[in-house]
Amino acid sequence: MTNFIFVPEGLIVAGAVALILMARAWRRPRWWLPTAVASLALVALLIELWVGATLATFFGGALVQDRFALFAKSAVLLAAALAIAVTDWSDEEAPTIGMAMILLAAFGVMIVASAGDFVGLWAGLELAGAAAVVLVSARRADLGLRLLVTGGVASALVLIGLALVYATVGSADLPAVRRDMAFEGATLPLAIAVFVLLGGLAVRAGLSPFQFARVPVSLGASPLGAGVIIGLVAAAALTVAIKIAAALTPLPAVFGPYLMVVAAVAMVGGGAAALATRSPRARLAYLAAGQVGWIAAGLATHYRSGLGASLFLVGAFALAATTGPALMAGADAGEFALAGIGALRPARAAGIALVFLSLAGAPPLAGFFGEFAVAAAVAQGGNLWLLSLGLLGALMSLAAAVGTVRAIYLQSPPDESRRASGVRLPVLTRLSTMGAAALCVAIAGYGVFANPIISLADQGAEALGLR
Repeated sequence: MTNFIFVPEGLIVAGAVALILMARAWRRPRWWLPTAVASLALVALLIELWVGATLATFFGGALVQDRFALFAKSAVLLAAALAIAVTDWSDEEAPTIGMAMILLAAFGVMIVASAGDFVGLWAGLELAGAAAVVLVSARRADLGLRLLVTGGVASALVLIGLALVYATVGSADLPAVRRDMAFEGATLPLAIAVFVLLGGLAVRAGLSPFQFARVPVSLGASPLGAGVIIGLVAAAALTVAIKIAAALTPLPAVFGPYLMVVAAVAMVGGGAAALATRSPRARLAYLAAGQVGWIAAGLATHYRSGLGASLFLVGAFALAATTGPALMAGADAGEFALAGIGALRPARAAGIALVFLSLAGAPPLAGFFGEFAVAAAVAQGGNLWLLSLGLLGALMSLAAAVGTVRAIYLQSPPDESRRASGVRLPVLTRLSTMGAAALCVAIAGYGVFANPIISLADQGAEALGLR
């Protein structure tokens, strides 16, 4: 099955190129196009699940197929397929280009997942970021420029950090870096290099307090554009961070303290900000930032169990954060924008509720099991202060999510005058209804089958060389 390993990547790239060509030929997309693109992503997912268990290296180790790549690529393909299915395409300025960009962003994460050296990590991350810039610019050119500048700063920090690590260690291959780290000391130059590198990844992931660019841009972007920024680009940065943390585990002192502080700020700050805001999309973005803090806490443990829990949580995060804004569509005019949607759009309302609750870590959903696994690893490491702050942030996040669920199911729908002032219900199609129902099944199933999925994530951490 080695000959079929890169078929999923080939399908995604071919689909993106075809969509870009269609956008030049067709002014309006055909009605069947979203169904076809979502089906393409699902076919790529099925092929990945079929051939992904094959262990192989290509191009001298530059690309690697292992259990880590299988897990990360499967999660992002599922997230991309469901995001395309649930999107209200009448609310997108350039639907065909939007579908192409979400495929390219997913392809960027797939490159990162299979990368065996620094070049692949950087290339995949930049591709996902570039796709987000194009998608945001389709609606707001000014926000696209702002995201481009911020992404340029993050890219520069990542490049400088990778270059400094290479200069210190003498290798750009991740397995070689891990081997060499066993003989290196925790020097100040290496600590500075890792600090710069992780700082750039934090900006890309929107990790508190670095969400200054992602949240304002996502609020003004189209629903799908916000999902790509909050979900797929952050997932790409987090996947890079997991691989970097795995390579640096022989020297936890050069990255552990920094990640602990940032994780604590993110978990508490994300929960507090989500509780304070009334905008559904802003609340979702802050809940996502808080869950990114939990992922960072797992990386700070420098244990296989912690990194495996973080990988599990990245999958749950990508699924919820990518699809959440698309589910809410035009509901960005305050909390009353979702009032009563449970009676008007039951399938989408259920999907929105599960997305918020999963990002808040509510049991028994995927986010809860991921945060619980991270909490166990943090407690195992003896960092009870970090666990206490994480629980505080989780309580505030849960209160914010419950407030959104209350608005969905217990408040009365807005009258026509309030709806005309900015509340627009998403357009129902057969695909969007089926996609919302499938998303509910995926989020609930991720929690129901948490034990085997965590086992696969643990195997992914083991594939990175962790014991």
